[in-house]
Amino acid sequence: MTIRPSAQARRRRGATAVEFAVVLSVFILFLFSVFEYGRFVMMSNLLINATREGCRYALVHAQDATVVADVQTVVRSRLAGQVNQLPDLAISVYPTNNPTAAMSSTNPDDPITVMATGTLSSLFPKLPYLPSSFTIRSSSVMTCEGN
Repeated sequence: MTIRPSAQARRRRGATAVEFAVVLSVFILFLFSVFEYGRFVMMSNLLINATREGCRYALVHAQDATVVADVQTVVRSRLAGQVNQLPDLAISVYPTNNPTAAMSSTNPDDPITVMATGTLSSLFPKLPYLPSSFTIRSSSVMTCEGN
């Protein structure tokens, strides 16, 4: 003799599946949001460290003719292979006291600024309450040591 589940038990199984689907979708949304935030923090940290290293390079090589291009190369190389995550990365290098002046006009003890700005696109662009892209900015200011 087999015992069959009652009609009420069969209906309850259906309700459990629906409840699980609702809870699972909220959980996955939360999980993907945490991944996106972690990616944003990682890229922010990489950009902060890259601009700092670029600024250190600019301090020592401020009088070189190709210092701006060299600093941009240093910043891109310090992004640890993640530079493709910021396709519109803009890097500027200038004397802090006079942003329009040439880098060769810096003297010892003049501050130099390296600023980088890029847009990080979301991996999950359809998540509600999250923008599809994030702007990341970083700048470093250090005092020139001269050549």
